[in-house]
Amino acid sequence: MAKKSLSHLYSCESLSAQPSAIRDICALVSRPEIRSLAGGWPDTAEFPLDDIGRIFEELMAEHGGQMFQYGSTEGLRDLRLVLARRMRNEGMLKAKADNLLITHGSAQGMQLAAQVFVDRGDVVMAGLPTYFGGPGAVRARGGKVVGVPVNRQGLDTTALRQQVQRLKVAGESVKGVYVIPNFQNPTGVTLSLKRRRRLIQLADEFDLIIFEDDPYGELRFEGRRQPSLKSLDDKGRVIHLRSLSKTFVPGMRLGWVYAAKGAVRKMVVAKQFADAATNTPSQYILLQFIRQGLLDRQIQRNISYYRTKRDFMLEQMKNHFPAAVTWNKPLGGFFIFVYLPPGLDAADLFRRAVERKVAFVTGQSFFVDGGGRNTFRLSYAQASNKDMQFAIRVLGKLIKQSLPRRNIKKAA
Repeated sequence: MAKKSLSHLYSCESLSAQPSAIRDICALVSRPEIRSLAGGWPDTAEFPLDDIGRIFEELMAEHGGQMFQYGSTEGLRDLRLVLARRMRNEGMLKAKADNLLITHGSAQGMQLAAQVFVDRGDVVMAGLPTYFGGPGAVRARGGKVVGVPVNRQGLDTTALRQQVQRLKVAGESVKGVYVIPNFQNPTGVTLSLKRRRRLIQLADEFDLIIFEDDPYGELRFEGRRQPSLKSLDDKGRVIHLRSLSKTFVPGMRLGWVYAAKGAVRKMVVAKQFADAATNTPSQYILLQFIRQGLLDRQIQRNISYYRTKRDFMLEQMKNHFPAAVTWNKPLGGFFIFVYLPPGLDAADLFRRAVERKVAFVTGQSFFVDGGGRNTFRLSYAQASNKDMQFAIRVLGKLIKQSLPRRNIKKAA
């Protein structure tokens, strides 16, 4: 007798959830012969394994089994004190331990924030394009995501105001804005100071929450650091999400949320029923890593390492891509976003590239409106120079084969 499907018992939230396109692609190209420019993961060669091993042994000798005991849902208080001090040094002068919640990465922070603020049918605005983790958390709550164009100055705040006004006139409940202000995934662009200030004004004008997702802000290669949206916020509207996956190690699954006390308390309650507490040994290790001055050293090492990799990929693209293709020069982070001429399909390019053992991420998955068919994302974070050189040369040839002959000219 055939087993009966349980699909009719699935919750609305589970039916709304969508799998990560990145995970699907990475599963497809996990074969060792594939030259992958897909995953935005840090390079394992840069992980501070010796320091982590030494710290772990020291902690075992000092704390023993206590390090493996249940911890508080909020996270280790000493770690929250240290992180709050770092945030004050970044200009978030009101940051205190009681305003922080240690999470299993910034992804959990966004999931908890959506659980606290997003009701079924609520609208959250997001960039066109943007990383799909934020929209995914909103949709998992039954919320809707409406896109706003992103250009070289970041999220277009003029278009944002027009969209919010239109939606409110139509009777929609617009609850907030999801934004990655620094070296945005996937475009690599940084939100300008003018637009940061304007976004804060619009949040006040339309009574919105701002979900500020900032996993890459500390990986600035050049230029002046911009103030966080949270540092410009005097009304408690910004939920500031941080990750240590790009600056420390991703496998520890550590991040934090900085928000108004009332919002943090609500997220703590939500987390109690999700996983009770964040991994305790990881928190102890991170605390000592910071206290010993190793995190700042690791960040500077990462900046130098990934800047060199960015420059190498940009040079390869200049050498091999035709002039009809355009892309950004990110000032930090992991990503270069590529625009093919209108009419070309990045999904078709991907299929042909995989046949030649090269992979990347098509751009359409980053557009909540289904657009971006002629775009794709490249990551220089993990690939070796040899693999980057091979992959970019292959992609350049495939793109040239797709162009009318009059458009085939090497990039200037």
